[in-house]
Order: sequence, then structure tokens, then C-alpha cells
Amino acid sequence: MKFKKALIAGLLAFVSFFIDFTSFNSVVYAKIGNIDNKLLVEEIENSITETNEAILEEEQKEQEELERKQRETEKAQFVQTSVAEETYSYTPSVTYGTYGRLYVSGFDVALYDYNVYTNSSLSLQQIVDNWDSAAYYSSRNRLVIADHNTHGFSVLYYLSEGTTAYIQFEDGSTISYRLIKRTKGYNTGPDLVDTENNSFFNMDSDIIMYTCYEDGIMVTLWVLA
Repeated sequence: MKFKKALIAGLLAFVSFFIDFTSFNSVVYAKIGNIDNKLLVEEIENSITETNEAILEEEQKEQEELERKQRETEKAQFVQTSVAEETYSYTPSVTYGTYGRLYVSGFDVALYDYNVYTNSSLSLQQIVDNWDSAAYYSSRNRLVIADHNTHGFSVLYYLSEGTTAYIQFEDGSTISYRLIKRTKGYNTGPDLVDTENNSFFNMDSDIIMYTCYEDGIMVTLWVLA
């Protein structure tokens, strides 16, 4: 491409030189006899025009080839992205813990039976510290679910009475619960109590769910739906 452009520049310089030269010395015209100078100039200009058109045509072909390769690259990237999205959408990862998976108001978490581990506070802490892991245990004839509010269990803050939740098991079966009470409380260690020091374990419910809230805990009481 650079060679062709240099050729055009040379031809133009030659024409300019030729015209100036013929104007300067009329004797030259007499010596070249039958050569038609005007015709010669026209032939040179035509040659330059043809060369320029050939260069433009080649540049257009190169541009078209570049655009074709770009379209093929974009198509390949689109196909690869589509395959990845399809693979992701059809291979969801669902963990059921050791008991099942809790679903409540758009939030869900795997339940791990605290009693499967040991009856130490450290083991209970380890369960709730893990992501996608809530502690599920039995205490004083009540079932209890606990998890950190920072892991998404803060959903309990905004529930209204009558809200339903359910636990799904690995075999696809479920058990549903209905919210009957939501209130602030405290975890004293051996007990879960309300602001008047009444134990939640003495209140009617089938499951107690709680999480951290301000300087205490948010407690919700549920019955079978």
C-alpha cells in the first residue's frame, strides 16, 4: 500500500515537472515532432486515476474483510456466552444441609441439625458462621432455627403475621409454617426471653426463628400451616 501511494506521488511530480518544463522551453516541443504533449499529459492523468481507483478498491476489500472477521468474533463470543448462561441456568446448586432448606419471604438457607454435631456453643456458632448455613435444633420441646442477620436472616425484621414459610427436603417434600408473632427479645444463654423476661419457650408455637437485632434478637413464632 505504501509503495502504491509513493508511485502516485511520483507520477504527480512528473506531470508537474513535465508541464513546467514544456512551458519553459518551447524548443523541446519542436524536437519531439509528432508527440502530442497534451495527449501525453491526459494519458498520464488517466493512469494516475486508474491506479488511485485500484488502491481505493483494495482498501475497501481490506475493510470488508476486517468487518467480516469482527462479525465472526462477535458471533463466537455470543455463542460462548449463551452456552455458559444455559449451562448455569440448568445446573442450579441447592444444598439441603442435614435437615432441609428453609424458604421464607424470598430468603432461603440450608438447615444443619445442631444435635448432629455436639451440644457445645462452639459448634452452634460454627454452623451460623458458615454462609448458607442456619442452625436447626430442638430445645425444651420446641424447634429452633437461628442464623446471622448479616447472612440474610434479617428478613425476619419485616415479616407480618400470617406470613408463610416452608422447609423443603431433599426428596422434594415440604412442611409449611405460619407466622403468629414477631417481637424483640434477648438471648440470655440458657433461654430466649421477650422484653418483659417471658420465655418464648412457654409461648404457643411449633418453631422459633430468631436472629440478631439491635442490642438483642428478633424473635418470630410459627405454627404448622
